[in-house]
Amino acid sequence: MEEKRVSFQKIWEVLFPFLLYYMAYNAAYLILAFVYQTSMKNIGGEYGQFMAAHEATISGLAGGLCSLAGIFPLLPMLKKELQTRAEERGGEAGTITAGARVFGLTKIVVFATASSLGLNALLTLIGFAETSETYRRVADRQYGVAFGIGLVLYGVVSPLAEEALFRGVIYNRLRRFLGPVVGIVSSALFFGLFHGNLVQGVYGTVMGILIAYVYERRGGFFAPVLFHAAANLAVYIVAYLQGVQAVLFTQAGCAVLLAAAAGCAWTERGRR
Repeated sequence: MEEKRVSFQKIWEVLFPFLLYYMAYNAAYLILAFVYQTSMKNIGGEYGQFMAAHEATISGLAGGLCSLAGIFPLLPMLKKELQTRAEERGGEAGTITAGARVFGLTKIVVFATASSLGLNALLTLIGFAETSETYRRVADRQYGVAFGIGLVLYGVVSPLAEEALFRGVIYNRLRRFLGPVVGIVSSALFFGLFHGNLVQGVYGTVMGILIAYVYERRGGFFAPVLFHAAANLAVYIVAYLQGVQAVLFTQAGCAVLLAAAAGCAWTERGRR
């Protein structure tokens, strides 16, 4: 009986942060939706036309604000988990030179860029990206955001919010309960399911494994945030560069990208 109670407590400690994030996110969404509907009703006119013309950007900004609202109640949990990881690392971070740190961060960006573009190219080449109508609607909405706003949303807001939840809290707890390997895989599956459609679910699961792997090897929380941001920005920017897509989204381009990602992963294997 005691073992069952302990197991249930561990499950709850993993699920509770997500439920808390979900409730805070939706509470913020309801407030913003109310403000939007009220302003449209009371002001209308040119304001209404402007809001309608920039619906995708407004929706993206609202989603970003809701994401930030979602992680706000998680901050005490995140602080505790990061302190625990820092204590595990001890003085390791202080032994790294400035040059080695810059090289390491550059490698993370290369790893993230090659992984995200290579996986996108693979899913496109095999036709998997076209199998989900939900994914196509989500993609149209994401790329409908004004470019500059998209850079901030997908390069800053989304990585911070999602990494705080999935790696900062959920992965660290799964790692403590189940060990690094099971923690990496299970947190990645959770991350994939969070995206809500099959295409992004597969992509999110694979990328979630890589992000948690880098976090495990690097130890510092900035590493997964940087990886996530670089991956998001690489895919987002290349979507606007048809000439670059024509080169990368080929069998040869896909092979080079995935080989580069595999090489980066291999060089990370010895880190602790």
